[in-house]
Amino acid sequence: MNKDCYIVEDLLPLYNEGLLQEETTKWVEAHLKSCENCRDLASLSNEPLDKEPINSSIDNEKMMKKINFKIAFYQIIFVAISFIFAIKTSLLNESFGFILSYTVLGLITYLFYRRIYLVITIAFIPNFIWSIVDSLSNEATVFHAIVGSAFLAFVHLIFAIIGCVIGLLVLKIREKGETT
Repeated sequence: MNKDCYIVEDLLPLYNEGLLQEETTKWVEAHLKSCENCRDLASLSNEPLDKEPINSSIDNEKMMKKINFKIAFYQIIFVAISFIFAIKTSLLNESFGFILSYTVLGLITYLFYRRIYLVITIAFIPNFIWSIVDSLSNEATVFHAIVGSAFLAFVHLIFAIIGCVIGLLVLKIREKGETT
């Protein structure tokens, strides 16, 4: 093999795809007429390769069940944490610790799931339920219990949304930093 053979060997994929300039194509064709080794190589490069199926030892269905189980487990943990926050740091306990805790809860939940509806669900529902139970145990009417509980849950939700916005900003800043 001479120097021209090595060059033709490198150019064959482009030649087969018709991506060479006209002069280069003529030069490759002239070389293929004069060199039997390169002609054989060119004919081999035109033949399609046999594709063997790839057999994986991984059971995809089993793997997806395992992943879904882990996600469900984490969701249960977040809901449990949310209920603990609702009980320990609520306006019902005359505590303003909920401001920081729900902001952090919204931030962590958004960074983990990247879905605002989950932040809303995890921040609103536990407070709403606990507040209704607390209101009804204090002999409030059902209407007042529902309205008051919705208001209280909404106040907590505002701070979770603030945490969610902080999480969104963190992701945007990180994304912008990666692109530059």
